[in-house]
Amino acid sequence: MKSENRKLLTGSKAPNWRGGKPKCISCNKQLEARTAKYCKKCAAKILHSGSNNPNWKGGNTTQEKLERRKFQQTIQKEVLKRDNYTCQICKQRGGYLQVDHIQGWAEYVELRFSMDNCRTLCMDCHYLITYGRPKPKDIVWGHNLRYANNRYII
Repeated sequence: MKSENRKLLTGSKAPNWRGGKPKCISCNKQLEARTAKYCKKCAAKILHSGSNNPNWKGGNTTQEKLERRKFQQTIQKEVLKRDNYTCQICKQRGGYLQVDHIQGWAEYVELRFSMDNCRTLCMDCHYLITYGRPKPKDIVWGHNLRYANNRYII
């Protein structure tokens, strides 16, 4: 009978109330764990970026990576536009297009940024030219994979 008369104290009225679940100190989103300081999204940005990332190698971006990035941001777009977004071998328009260096990127450093040394190829033709055999159906291949799902599919 005594328990029937007793009201349950919940939330801020309970004697052990500690203010509810904490909020992310970066974005103010309510957290799942009471001990966390950051939500998963902010933790990935803050706790695992730069020198905090386990793959950090001293902040040195190789010259080749810088040049590939420069190529993707400048020449690559111009070559695709010049070739009317069409594979120069099979004439497929759109799809997974890539820019091929006729004279190889590694061997002919002086021709890396020459438009005359570049052509637009579909992924299948680029693989065939590079490896001399057809691309297996179950793989996605090329340097611009981050663009494969959105940017250069027409």
